[in-house]
Amino acid sequence: MRSIHLRSEKWQESELKMDTTLTGKRFVRAMVAALFMTGASYAADSPDKGMELALKLEDVFTGVAARAFQAVVVITNKQTQVPMQGMQGMQGMQGGQGMTPELFRRFFGQPRMDPRNHREGRQHGHQDRKSKPRPAGKGSGVVIRADGYIVTNLHVIDGASALEVKLEDGRVFDNAKDADAVRIVGIDKSTDLAVLQIGGGKLADLPVIQFADSEKVRIGQWAIAVGAPFDLDYSVTFGHVSQKGRHDTGMTTFENYIQTDASINPGNSGGPLLDIRGDMIGVNEFILTGGGMSRGSVGIGFAIASNLAKQVTDDLIEHGEVIRPFLGISMEPLDDVKKRAFGVEYGVLVKEVVKGDPADKAGVRHGDIIQKVGDKQVRTPHDLLFAILDYKVGDKIKLTIDRRGEMISKKITAKKRGTPAGTGIEIKGQQDLLDALGLVLEEVDGGVYISAVVDASPAADAQLRRGDHLLEVNRIEVRTTRDVVKALERVKNNAAIFYVDRRGEKFFVGIPLGEGK
Repeated sequence: MRSIHLRSEKWQESELKMDTTLTGKRFVRAMVAALFMTGASYAADSPDKGMELALKLEDVFTGVAARAFQAVVVITNKQTQVPMQGMQGMQGMQGGQGMTPELFRRFFGQPRMDPRNHREGRQHGHQDRKSKPRPAGKGSGVVIRADGYIVTNLHVIDGASALEVKLEDGRVFDNAKDADAVRIVGIDKSTDLAVLQIGGGKLADLPVIQFADSEKVRIGQWAIAVGAPFDLDYSVTFGHVSQKGRHDTGMTTFENYIQTDASINPGNSGGPLLDIRGDMIGVNEFILTGGGMSRGSVGIGFAIASNLAKQVTDDLIEHGEVIRPFLGISMEPLDDVKKRAFGVEYGVLVKEVVKGDPADKAGVRHGDIIQKVGDKQVRTPHDLLFAILDYKVGDKIKLTIDRRGEMISKKITAKKRGTPAGTGIEIKGQQDLLDALGLVLEEVDGGVYISAVVDASPAADAQLRRGDHLLEVNRIEVRTTRDVVKALERVKNNAAIFYVDRRGEKFFVGIPLGEGK
């Protein structure tokens, strides 16, 4: 499993045919099993009745596909400098606390290259290639409002110089030709979601797909994916919900994924995962693939759960940004040893409390074990994070806490999650600086490491993670916490740059610091 890779290169035609055949066989076996379980005895007595049952089930699937096609769009990302073949779409965040960096990557599909365009490009030279936006990749999207609002993945539109959106009825909206044709309403890096609007506000009757309640999704139920895999627009695949509530992949800050064995490939990104009623249970985002020559779907795909997607899209449409509450703590799960030591059966351990933030003002302390948010029990940091997201900024959030065996409650006024760039925060000292970034550092064997990242902080937004080894800050080598603070004082253009080693992979991370000192 650890050696599994994902890439977005197009398969050779033979490989694609092989995968399609295998997927088809898997689906046929599943259909046969379903028919056997629901009506085998009844079909055995009467072949006609068995065929009638099969045809009714077939009608359900074909009906879902036909309705979905009307509300699914194909999005072409056009860039003035087209990425090298095989490199486009490799835009996933690297690694995570629970996964190796190479385990998951996001993707979007590569349009077929027209040989005539290729020759023309060579004749006109490199400058012509730069001057005109050209297709860099394809993805999918879903119309969620009749006036042209569309949800897709952020990585589908990332880096675009222009966007083209095609409807199933043949209409095309291209903002390279008409600036109002496709508008980016808002993006959310923390979930890899984006909202577009087509038609400049003049549309009113587009077919839409409704969000389902992902809390009611059942493991084993049917799942139907629609999108444009490998430039094959309006492809539909069938499978099941393999699991739900997947997280800790390291792909985004806020993760709630539905896992499916419905075949998903490059180009499906941003398209819907549907239930048998045709409602959207998730927005397809990424997959796992096998090694060797096989680089497509192996039946492990992930879609952003519909409740999270709806929450994000509603905020983006209403506010142009996602407004999330936060408490100002860092936390960790309780293993069996800690549970015995603290004398609790469940809960989330508070590691750090950021000075001046809501939890600090309410009297929450490090070492507290949070067991409930409102009426919800929380057993993991993920549980706690998503329980907080049920509230709005300004709400009073009741926490039930075990503090050294005594049960207490604290009411916290939720604060808007933000960054120094949004608040103009003034940083006066070392601890203020690290608190503002949301970093807790420790020195180990002559190096400085991140021991915790505060949820809903600039460091969390930038995808810094516990265990990251800081090599440089603002191009200055760092070996101690003091080195980091001194380097942060030498800021240019209100932004800091971190050079990080994460399990042997080195890369740069930028964090905005705002207008304050």
